Amino acid sequence: MELINHWIDWREVYGRRGTRQRRNLDRWLVDRPMLMYWGDSWFSTPLYLNLARQSAKTIEGMGMVVGKPGALASELFAKRELRRIEKRLKANPFDVLVVSAGGNDSLSDRLARVFAKWTENPGVEPKIDPDAAYDLLNAGRTFSGIRERYRLLMEMAAKVQAERAQFRVVGHGYAPLKRIGVPGELNTSNIGIIAWLKDDVGPWLWRPMQHVLVDQAAAKHFAKRLLVDGFREQVLKPTRNDHPGLFSYADFADFPGADDDAFWYDEIHPTESGFAQIAAPLNDQIRAALAANKRAAVR
Repeated sequence: MELINHWIDWREVYGRRGTRQRRNLDRWLVDRPMLMYWGDSWFSTPLYLNLARQSAKTIEGMGMVVGKPGALASELFAKRELRRIEKRLKANPFDVLVVSAGGNDSLSDRLARVFAKWTENPGVEPKIDPDAAYDLLNAGRTFSGIRERYRLLMEMAAKVQAERAQFRVVGHGYAPLKRIGVPGELNTSNIGIIAWLKDDVGPWLWRPMQHVLVDQAAAKHFAKRLLVDGFREQVLKPTRNDHPGLFSYADFADFPGADDDAFWYDEIHPTESGFAQIAAPLNDQIRAALAANKRAAVR
């Protein structure tokens, strides 16, 4: 599957309603899926083959990827954006909406605000253990806010499913971080000459938390609680439980390869080969979400 990035290109490829091109593609799609990948940098980074593109490599069908690196669930699933995507989903027979959102909402500036006592006056406040730090983050309603965005997403998706019963949404969790404090490297080989104008990016977790936690081992424990106890247990699981016939997710929390340094590009992004590894469990969820006659197209 070749992913399309712009709606003008999508209309050109799919063709206008009533045209021979559209009829031919609709016949071809009878036993093949049409997918939309919508999300943050795990789907939209231009640096290398990301998770969306690794997933699409082994699927025969049509697909589109929308979103932007660094996007928050609060941005992607804003009401205005949801209305726009709802119209697109209804106007085109997408089988599955695959989403990547929520991880950024509890990093960077959002973390710094929660721990302002430490980040605004480094060295003044005594450092705390990672479980205490997680409790403070949790008390700040970080995950309830992300959960609310997923509720709005499901509200929109249910409207699409009401018109097209086979429609489903698939999300994903995160692998526990390994390379705490490692920034993303930007160079001309991965983003072109714009690298001359930009500094390295990240780290997104360690930069604020270095003032809160004793060391990077403590930050690794904190990150696991954030991504598993927080995002998986308080966002993904409740969403799936509330919408069992609409939403499912791929769980990377215990993915064995994630403990290898080679799996990670930087603090929060896998390498191209890392994304290729976790594309398999993501595609398992996509396959299961599809109508039975389309599942063989997902490998």
